[in-house]
Amino acid sequence: MEVQLISRKLIKPSVQTPPHLQNLNISFLDQLAPSLNVPNIFYYTNNHHVNNIEDLEKSLSEILTLFYPLAGRYIEDNLSVDCNDEGVEFLEAKVDGVDLTQIIQQDPNSNLDLLDHFVPCVTESDTSRLLAIQINKFKCGGLAIGLLTSHRIADIPTISTFINAWATTFRERGISDQVRRPRFDCPFLFPQRDLRLNFPPAPKVQPKIVTKVFVFNKEAIDKLKSKIGGGTDSGVKYHHSRLEVVTALIWKALIGSVKAQHGQLRASSVRQIMTLRGKVSMPLPENACGNMYMPFISRFNANGESNRLELSDIASLLRDAKRKAISDCANAVNSDDVFSMVTKYHKELFEELNKGEVDSFKFSSWCRLGMEEANFGWGKPAWMSAMNFPIDVSILKDDKFGDGIEAWMTLKEIDMLHFQQDPDILALPSSPE
Repeated sequence: MEVQLISRKLIKPSVQTPPHLQNLNISFLDQLAPSLNVPNIFYYTNNHHVNNIEDLEKSLSEILTLFYPLAGRYIEDNLSVDCNDEGVEFLEAKVDGVDLTQIIQQDPNSNLDLLDHFVPCVTESDTSRLLAIQINKFKCGGLAIGLLTSHRIADIPTISTFINAWATTFRERGISDQVRRPRFDCPFLFPQRDLRLNFPPAPKVQPKIVTKVFVFNKEAIDKLKSKIGGGTDSGVKYHHSRLEVVTALIWKALIGSVKAQHGQLRASSVRQIMTLRGKVSMPLPENACGNMYMPFISRFNANGESNRLELSDIASLLRDAKRKAISDCANAVNSDDVFSMVTKYHKELFEELNKGEVDSFKFSSWCRLGMEEANFGWGKPAWMSAMNFPIDVSILKDDKFGDGIEAWMTLKEIDMLHFQQDPDILALPSSPE
């Protein structure tokens, strides 16, 4: 396969950003966000309705008047975004040697290295750009739209809001009432703070990491739910969600992979992400954009035990941690409450990482956030993917059918080798080699 770059330009908002909006301080939630770029690729088959790219450029220019911070530049020294309308980097490329349907229909693991070519290449040192887009055209008439968005001012729901707003603007030939208007109120609701957190140091030698995709289809998830069963909460029966059972199985396999390397069970924790939207009692504007989440932690204490791990126990640990996080959010009625709650979870996480006594695993859910709904007028995307990720994290997203889960797992190479030997992982219908 060859991806040949045709053009590269900057797309600016169609209307200049007003002076009173040209400086945007980041919030304390943004301060805690990782300094990395998030890749998303949207695949549209047999798109014969776009004769040229100019319509995509025009609609992008229009929607950037609402998402104006994305067209600015991040000023790290000032912890702010200069909303100077410098523009979003926009690349056009053509793809030869592979058909889009091959990429969509094949096992994701057979094309992982190819996917990296569908998003713009941004150097790690360039932390000022906030959004870059690459339009990949296939001979069959399909398109792959690759986004690379800075996590500095955007979480996954924000990215979902943007791609859907852009798609609607293109489809409606302008900004209509169907476009969800973003709100960039986070810096005012959650103003910057002097964060004195003991961030864990980066490893002196970066271990080799590898990304693989594990697919849990509906049948596999239903079997997991049946195997784990439900429980009772305050006299009310419940069943574990598909996200809980998949996370539980992955965590159990990770615990087993560590045991295989060290000869005994070790304490471990799982860090997950919870959006603050609709969770905190503090009123938040509809369509609030920016980083609006907090981590919450589930813990497994080995206590020197060598007995068999039960999947139902792992699932209960995850559910209990989530319930506590939801309760904490419900008690947050103002900005100070949110700050205390979020920094408390971060401090606990950093303390564990700094001690090095607990194996910590990161999970991020992209499930049911609406990204797969982005309809430019050609129908919903046939698939939405990530790509090779630069840090060890497990990204859980909806599969192509909407009722299963794809786990995009990035682990140290040695950890991945042991993880793939877990019997439950080997039993998956499409376990990668």
